Amino acid sequence: MRTKQILGLIIVLGILALLLQLDYSKVEGGSYEYYINNWKEIGVPNLVTAILADWRGYDTLGEATILFTAIIGVYTLLGVKKK
Repeated sequence: MRTKQILGLIIVLGILALLLQLDYSKVEGGSYEYYINNWKEIGVPNLVTAILADWRGYDTLGEATILFTAIIGVYTLLGVKKK
C-alpha cells in the first residue's frame, strides 16, 4: 500500500511541475489572430488541419492525463484489499 501512495505522490508532483512550466501569458488579439499568424510554423498546409493536429492534440493529451490521474487517485484512495 505504501508503494501506491509514493507512486501517486510522484505522479501529482510530476503534473504540478509540468503545469508550472506552461506559458500562461495572454495572446493579444484572441485565438483567431493567433491561429492565423502562427499556423505555418506547424508545417501543415491547411489551417484547420494545423489546429487539429497540433493545438487540439495537446488539449486531448491533457484531458487523457487528467482522466488517468483521476483513475489512479481513486484507485489509490480506495485500494484493493488482499484476500
